Amino acid sequence: MRIFQPKNNGFCFGVKNAVDKAFKTAKNKNNVFCYGEIVHNPLVVKRLAESGVAVQKDLSLLKSGDTLIITAHGAPKSVFEFCKAHDIEVVDTTCPFVRVLQKKAEEFFHKGFQVVLFGNEKHPEIIGVNGWCDNSAIISSGETKLDLTSFDKVFVMFQTTFNVEKVEPALQNLVVDKDKTLEIFNTICYTTTERQKFAHQISAICDTVVVVGGKNSSNTRRLAEICSSACGNVISVQSADELQNFDFSQTENLGIIAGASTPRELIEEVLASMAEQTKDNNITNVNADSEMFINAVNKINKKSVRKGQKLKGRISYIGENGINLNFDFSKREGFIPNDEITIEEDFQAVKNNLKVGDTIEVVVLASDKELILSRKAVELLYKDDELVEEIKKGAEFSIVAGKEVKGGLLSKIGSYTVFVPASQIRSGFVKDLSKYVGKKLRLVALPDGVDDNKKKIVASQKVVLEAEKKAREDNFWDNIEVGEIVEGKVVRFASFGAFVNVRGFDCLAHISDLSWSSIKDPSEVLELNKTYEFVVLKLDREANRVSIGYKQLIPDPWQVAYEKYPVGSVIKGKVARILPFGAFVEIEPGIDGLLHVSNVSWEWVDDIKKVLNIGDEIEVVVTEFNPETKRITLSRKATMEQPANLERHHAE
Repeated sequence: MRIFQPKNNGFCFGVKNAVDKAFKTAKNKNNVFCYGEIVHNPLVVKRLAESGVAVQKDLSLLKSGDTLIITAHGAPKSVFEFCKAHDIEVVDTTCPFVRVLQKKAEEFFHKGFQVVLFGNEKHPEIIGVNGWCDNSAIISSGETKLDLTSFDKVFVMFQTTFNVEKVEPALQNLVVDKDKTLEIFNTICYTTTERQKFAHQISAICDTVVVVGGKNSSNTRRLAEICSSACGNVISVQSADELQNFDFSQTENLGIIAGASTPRELIEEVLASMAEQTKDNNITNVNADSEMFINAVNKINKKSVRKGQKLKGRISYIGENGINLNFDFSKREGFIPNDEITIEEDFQAVKNNLKVGDTIEVVVLASDKELILSRKAVELLYKDDELVEEIKKGAEFSIVAGKEVKGGLLSKIGSYTVFVPASQIRSGFVKDLSKYVGKKLRLVALPDGVDDNKKKIVASQKVVLEAEKKAREDNFWDNIEVGEIVEGKVVRFASFGAFVNVRGFDCLAHISDLSWSSIKDPSEVLELNKTYEFVVLKLDREANRVSIGYKQLIPDPWQVAYEKYPVGSVIKGKVARILPFGAFVEIEPGIDGLLHVSNVSWEWVDDIKKVLNIGDEIEVVVTEFNPETKRITLSRKATMEQPANLERHHAE
């Protein structure tokens, strides 16, 4: 196995200087603090903490006589001013390249320029530089258009670890007035440039690339991104322990590259771990300046052939089983099987129209033992590209989400990259994007979301789903009316009623509209997930509310009782409650009548409890019945014969 690594791997000059100064300060002084992490590497931060240096970004907690180490990333001017005013000693380990950015920001800010910084707005380097121009800089990732036409003078700089390949696209995204002043200062560290260049080279040569460094290190992440663009097996690790589950036995060419904040001893531990796992005594370490590496790079720069790559070649032979192609960049021939010649059903007709010497485009299907090619894959690409014209007009299209990236999902349609922002996947916040990877999405392009130059489509599924929802709602509202009887499925309960799905729309059946008798919970009448008939009581389209009733489809027991027990009826009932003024007699479940104490007996009753008990069945006469007010008046004495002495008394 051959291991390819750059000549200067690990700490760059600026980081090494910062770390050395920090450990020296920790050894010679007490009460030492560091303004943030000295470098973005957990191993270095841990060792510095063990030496007594605590990370502290709250300056108000520092005291006179303390020592504050400024990290390699630098700090805002206000930090230095605070320390001076409060007698706090400063050990400045700011990287020389970063210090240049700070001075330039301060200089051009005072000259009246609008400072523009390309980089990560949350990175301490950018935060620090911005602090030298009164925090007035415009900070951009460089991925979107930046309108600067309102400024007369603009000064542009880059984060020292900015991706070199993204510099030109970032500058093209600047919208400026040509008649005004624009100055651009290249501030990308040469170590960053060389290391990113090496990342491109080894990722094209190697089967596997190991990127060593802290996961919160921006320059390490960029190296991993660059390697991933050309190598299918990129492993990012913070320590040698993380390699225990990886098998390198089948790896012929292995690349190892480390971020600028990675200590040399950590890289050596990773190398030792890989050597131990592979049990390979013939490992050859190849540095960037070796003849072997230079030859490999020269070879790969002529033309690398990888699965999925699109190539142009000349037909050298048309045979019974397929077509042979040769290429200017290689002596190796490729082969197109018959079933990969065209998307048309009659491949033979297409094949007959081709001739030796024709130049055609193909996609590489396999490149290990044989170079297997597909002309059909190119036709599919172009076919999908034709679909893009319809997409521009607003046509819906479907893709399977390929992978999760920062801020959304990525996929492909033909030669176009499709980006779906997290905010456009569905209504509401999407916390876990990984759940959508591998799932089919239905999309439409956002306004101005198709960029033919960048071959990029920014699309939304939320727009599709919300349009469908609105169409369903419109159909619902246009086809429902008060008094209509509808079927609905009970989907959930609340203390105030039940929510019922009617034709895909949630309607409310208030608890007062579920039963003619008093109930405390909707579950006393309805069951979850069961379908019932309801009547539409009220429609409010503006508020998007529908009120439905269940009891209205059931006869009102009071009205039934009114018809069943007219005034003068003699009925039997059970004493349900006794009060000082009388008793309530239940004539049917939920239907009570009042038997006043004066109507209990012809004789004077001073205490009704002496005459009646709860549960007694008695015969009474209906003397008054009002179903609207749900009031029934009963008389027990009307069922009794009036005593003679009372008759004589009335006669006299």
